Amino acid sequence: MNKKQLISLLIVLALGAGLTWLALKSNHNHSHDHNGSGHTHGTPAAPAAGEFERGPHRGRMLRDGDFAAEVTIYETGVPPQFRVYLFEQGKPVDPAQMKLTIQLERLGGRTDVHQFKPEGEYLAGDLSLEVYEPHSFKVTVTAERGGKTHRWQYDSPEARTELLPDAAKSSGVVVATVVTAKIKSTLKVNGRIRVNEEQMKHVVPRYPGVLKEVRKKLGDHVAKDEVIAVVESNESLQRYEVKSELAGTIIEKHAALGEFVGEGEAIFIIADLSSVWVDLNIFRQDAARVKADQPVAIDGGEGLSKAEGKISYLSPFGAESTQTLLARVVLPNPNGDWRPGLFVTGEVLFEEVEVPLAVKPGAVQAFGDWTVVFVNEGNFYEPIVVETGRRDADWVEITSGMKAGQRYVAEGSFIIKADILKSGATHDH
Repeated sequence: MNKKQLISLLIVLALGAGLTWLALKSNHNHSHDHNGSGHTHGTPAAPAAGEFERGPHRGRMLRDGDFAAEVTIYETGVPPQFRVYLFEQGKPVDPAQMKLTIQLERLGGRTDVHQFKPEGEYLAGDLSLEVYEPHSFKVTVTAERGGKTHRWQYDSPEARTELLPDAAKSSGVVVATVVTAKIKSTLKVNGRIRVNEEQMKHVVPRYPGVLKEVRKKLGDHVAKDEVIAVVESNESLQRYEVKSELAGTIIEKHAALGEFVGEGEAIFIIADLSSVWVDLNIFRQDAARVKADQPVAIDGGEGLSKAEGKISYLSPFGAESTQTLLARVVLPNPNGDWRPGLFVTGEVLFEEVEVPLAVKPGAVQAFGDWTVVFVNEGNFYEPIVVETGRRDADWVEITSGMKAGQRYVAEGSFIIKADILKSGATHDH
């Protein structure tokens, strides 16, 4: 290595060392604005316009004359917890001398009151009442000491947006209230409409002979005991009438004028289509849940209204080709809309449970790491963290986080979510 190369290498190493030192210094001085896992002590910088004063623990500084309270939310290793530091003329106050409460009023009418107890240099909020996310609320802090009361109020709209009624309507935002609802446990299956074979007849002439009259064609409706053909007996050469044994529709025709009809040969098949069979295919893993008399909703697709029926028959055999079992529904068909051969879908109802709190499925959204529903009050909207239970196509059960009658965004919740994310939800306390 020559002298110039050595000098260049030393310069590069020196620059790298300098950049590394600056990065480490910057990282060492970084403080957490929210979770309290790191602090910056000393005199805090003056707040910019629209911001609040931060205390030595990076919390919100509240002042009343010479007395001050610094409110922080601590989240490291514990559920979110209020921790409040107290000062008199800039010096720490023994937390055991203070009685303090913090009241949180959230959108939608929920109010939480947090009580405190001394813990080291601060007052710690009761962990049994979590400061759950999002941290969006109206805050009232009340501190009592030596017969003197200090009170502050401020808003902390962490993930809130405002939408005027006309804008909400034009965006497709629909607000509803939390209600009691029945949630169904169902199974969706495929099937096909078939002729009800218990209402079907094969028309067979009594004696072999020649067809002298054929009075009906395929698709014709016939009445019970109506003459549909005339046969000349091959033995007696006498003509006799062939009558329908039931009222129905001719679904097959094997009769042509002048043809010979052999013994036991069916010339017509007649079906009463006032009811049909719906044969549903049940996969083997679902077979144990399907029972006779269970309700089934039948959907024939576009052009047909849904119909209701019950399972009347379960086949004891499986289909080798599809590895499915057959479940049959006898479906009334007074208008003839359900035509044999059409494919349908069925929804087998296993149970129907009434739950005290339910919202529409479109209301539930993922928001960060949370499952939320956007609640509404006036022109304001914000997410509230919920836990969900049972669900079906119409409802989602809310097991925690909401109350009956609470207003929420039932449709268009993604619009509210996008608006909040666009505005940049803050996370400072």
